[in-house]
Amino acid sequence: MAHFYHKPLGMIVAVVLLLALVVTPPTQAGEPDKTVGGINPNHYVCVDSQNRVVDLDSDAVTIDSSGAATFDEDKTVDLDELKEECKEEEDNLNENLTIELVRQSRVEGYVVEFHSDPSAPGGWRGVFSRDVPVVLSGPGFEVFKGSDKDGSFYFDNLGAGPITFNLRLPPDAHSINPNVTVVTNGFFNTTSGIYLGFYRGDMLPPDITTIVTPDGVPLPAANFTFEDLEGSNDSLSDLTGMPSVGGVLPRQPSVYTIALAVIMLVVLPVAGVLKIRRARSEN
Repeated sequence: MAHFYHKPLGMIVAVVLLLALVVTPPTQAGEPDKTVGGINPNHYVCVDSQNRVVDLDSDAVTIDSSGAATFDEDKTVDLDELKEECKEEEDNLNENLTIELVRQSRVEGYVVEFHSDPSAPGGWRGVFSRDVPVVLSGPGFEVFKGSDKDGSFYFDNLGAGPITFNLRLPPDAHSINPNVTVVTNGFFNTTSGIYLGFYRGDMLPPDITTIVTPDGVPLPAANFTFEDLEGSNDSLSDLTGMPSVGGVLPRQPSVYTIALAVIMLVVLPVAGVLKIRRARSEN
């Protein structure tokens, strides 16, 4: 063993192996498959191409005539059985079906532009604003759409977990209440009343609690989180970890793995040359 470590190649390989053992990549959320947080297997359902849930005996969800999903908290879903039954139903219906996390939640809201008006409550009057990009973001994803002509916006087919709303504004406009978050549960329900306000110019609006939307509703504060899921068939305490909203995070290469690969690519050829020279000098 002592003779081995006197050889350059042996020393270099030993150092590289030691680095591989000592410099361990930090554990990332969702490893090894990059799924964010723990996912409750009972939230998996068989769905068709239009994201409609196919009611099966092996899932934990019962679908009523309106399409609403009722969640059975006491049932434990076997994913293998669910996949098999979903495949059988696919053959029976002659339609493409897949196993997905239930994504039926809907969120609705309005974009409001505020203007200085001493006669209005709080000295600022709000008007609904059209064509303003509303950005919805969650773990591993971001989507946006413009507000309609009445200032309204909505997002359908959302899974379980926190999703955050912001406005994408031009340089002369400023958000009043950024980072409004809604915690959805993925089931058939609607969270409404998400008001996102902004103003233009350099004059700041007064205390946000003193201004109201055109229909008299106070704006939610910046960094506010809605957690009251009215009409929900599930409770937040039953959701496990982070959500299915963003699905799977994009796989990122490990910096440590890349560094180790570079070391190996550079060091091993050099070590090989040194070994050949040593062998020639000994001969």
